[in-house]
Amino acid sequence: MIEDAFVFDCVCHVFNFDKSNAFGKPGEMFIDHLYAFHQVLNAPGEKTLSPEEYMRQWHPEEIGRMVFDESPTDMIVAQPLPLTDLFKDGLSSWERCAEMARLYPDRAIFWGRLIPSRAKKRSI
Repeated sequence: MIEDAFVFDCVCHVFNFDKSNAFGKPGEMFIDHLYAFHQVLNAPGEKTLSPEEYMRQWHPEEIGRMVFDESPTDMIVAQPLPLTDLFKDGLSSWERCAEMARLYPDRAIFWGRLIPSRAKKRSI
């Protein structure tokens, strides 16, 4: 392990795995699929969360604790997800990711997104 390495995680999401966030069976199946990955891809000795612990709305403070306090990560990019065909908030909402950046201004960068087909034209 490199002791003096700066660890920058450029993909961090504040997930909403609550099944009520899903648009029907496809979204629910996607959440189940991600939970299955969590169960089988954890490194030996890592805690595997129960479905009740995992399948819920995660909060920026929890992500901050896991990423900054329980790992060697120094800085992150908080990214929303645009899975709006499957989830009401896209699975990682821009509001939660922006909150992550507000809570950790020296350690989190908000990566916004723009969907041109949904943008409103403004006059200057």
